[in-house]
Amino acid sequence: MKTLIIAFMTTGLIALMSIMTYVLEHRALRLRNRHFTLLVHLAETGSVLLSMLIVRSAVYAINSGSVLTWSYATAQLTILLFALYTMWGPTIGMINIIMPIFIYSQGIYLGSSTQYIPIFVIMVALLIVGIIYFSRHRTEVMASKWQYFSLQAVYGGTWWFIIWSIHPFNLLFTLFMLVGFMGYIGLLHMGIQWMSKAMERYTLLSQQVNFDELTGVRNRASFDTVTAEVFEVYRKRTRVPVTMAMFDIDHFKQFNDLHGHTTGDAVLKYVADHFEHELVAHKSHGELFRYGGEEFVVIFRAVPVADATTSITTIRHDLEAQTLKFNGESLQVTVSFGISQLQPEDLTFTSWFTRVDQYLYQSKKAGRDRITVEGKTITTN
Repeated sequence: MKTLIIAFMTTGLIALMSIMTYVLEHRALRLRNRHFTLLVHLAETGSVLLSMLIVRSAVYAINSGSVLTWSYATAQLTILLFALYTMWGPTIGMINIIMPIFIYSQGIYLGSSTQYIPIFVIMVALLIVGIIYFSRHRTEVMASKWQYFSLQAVYGGTWWFIIWSIHPFNLLFTLFMLVGFMGYIGLLHMGIQWMSKAMERYTLLSQQVNFDELTGVRNRASFDTVTAEVFEVYRKRTRVPVTMAMFDIDHFKQFNDLHGHTTGDAVLKYVADHFEHELVAHKSHGELFRYGGEEFVVIFRAVPVADATTSITTIRHDLEAQTLKFNGESLQVTVSFGISQLQPEDLTFTSWFTRVDQYLYQSKKAGRDRITVEGKTITTN
């Protein structure tokens, strides 16, 4: 019964870790932000250490203060191995190398014999070689069943002999545990693969429904859903600001007419990528949508209009300071903005949206490459 409790707990922790990793790493790939990627790797490392601590505490509680059980060792190995398989952070490999040294030192501290130190050193060396090989050939290993199970055998074998060097079980029992460990890992791997495929299908469906195929940012359908929720929430929370900014690409028709529609598509993607990346980099709390054609909208939740304008002005300056190089040409891209905060007199979302749209038109009428904030048009060059 105790073994089943630990097995179910380990399986649950691995499932949670896998979901967290899948969501965060897909987000990191979309944003391509170095700081966010670092935070993802730290979160992954923290989840591994926390999971191992939870398992240890559970084993300690149900075994009257003892953690010297094969079920505990199997649980810890399973967490470490799956972290190695599913997580991309460099610290995961380091944890897998440090842990046997830590466990061996702990065993010596608790009174285990030191006569098997040579075996421990050899096993750690094999473990390091296996981890380095996997880190350099991850895609090949995960695609090949024989490589996958070979690495699993090396990993499990080295670990069980490391444990054996601290607590010399009967050798036949140690081999039996290795076979049992591989079978358990194989079943878990099948379950995680099924869950990963299910999440990929869900993500693909979500992408098709909520994200624009060309630019990769949220689409009009997502805008309609999100803004309906935002309006209802912030209309009731009148002391919490929410700001909308609408912009379109200046003279976009000329990009299509003079350079072709492929250039027009490149310009749309370039602008969307720039704003999506910079909104995150500036921690602006802005969410970008492609409303239609060359028009985009940014919703700033809990951000007053002055702060939203500051963020937009900075990002817009960065856009104008760069050029898009496409098909051997350098293209200068500018945008015009209309910005307004939700007001108490906005009884419907349409009244707020219409005001922002009018401010955008005001910027374009004033000569484009402008920002109109609450009816006042400014040139930020």
